[in-house]
Amino acid sequence: MSTNPADTKIGVHLPHGVPGVMGSTIFEWAKLADEAGFSSLGVADRLVYDSADAVLSLAAAAAVTERIELLANIFIAPMRSPAVFAKECATLSRFAPSRFTLGVAAGARPQDYEAAGVPWGDRGKVTDACLDALFALSSPSNPPHSLGPVPDPGMQLLVGGASKPALKRMVERGHGYLGGGVKAEFMAHDVAAVRQAWMESGREGEPRIVAGTWFASEKNVDAAHAWRDTYLIEGGPPDFVRGLIAAGVDGVQQAIEEYTAAGANELVFFGCVDDIGELAWLAETVASHLSP
Repeated sequence: MSTNPADTKIGVHLPHGVPGVMGSTIFEWAKLADEAGFSSLGVADRLVYDSADAVLSLAAAAAVTERIELLANIFIAPMRSPAVFAKECATLSRFAPSRFTLGVAAGARPQDYEAAGVPWGDRGKVTDACLDALFALSSPSNPPHSLGPVPDPGMQLLVGGASKPALKRMVERGHGYLGGGVKAEFMAHDVAAVRQAWMESGREGEPRIVAGTWFASEKNVDAAHAWRDTYLIEGGPPDFVRGLIAAGVDGVQQAIEEYTAAGANELVFFGCVDDIGELAWLAETVASHLSP
């Protein structure tokens, strides 16, 4: 585990969660992130909000990128039936061989479950059923008349959260942990639990640890706060644990240092506006962390 901020990889989210975002912006943002050298390009699942669909947004990004990792950060598995979830994730993995990483969690917004027609109390059980369906695709029983396609063998699985069920999913099937939207000091407690569970399970090596927080350039700080206030009205981390917006050059650098100290191998920045100039600014700010 490195504690040197200079070694921390930097990813970025698509602005698909900004109301009114256009497809042309998604394409342009994805291409620039790929060319600039960011380690990953992420999306976050949300149903009851004026946002573009996360699966379709990531598929669009797959079509216009060549190098960058495509990160589901996170897909709320139970918003889809296990068969649909499995087929969508396997398809994404085939669209971007060895570049698709599935981050999965049960989610924290009851209104999404109500809209999807899934009982809130069943979220853990359905999450496990979705993963069962996905992994079953690797051994089709009656091809081509079975659910498919076979997932790309290079697909990774990361698990959000550090509850007992989440840790069980991670050590049995996953490659690591995803944490997003909480202060580094609180994420550090999850990381400790993740590493402990990993060690006790007998898994070799180190789990991958991915953190996430919001960012804004100096000119877009007010707009960023205005958007985030609407996005987090329903659900999201409680105020006292909620991560700050990394504002300006100093804020971005401080975020990298804090999340690295908390144990992250990678920090993914969530954009708050759909201005392509915001991504260009971030790329310049974190240039020393990007792949040439």
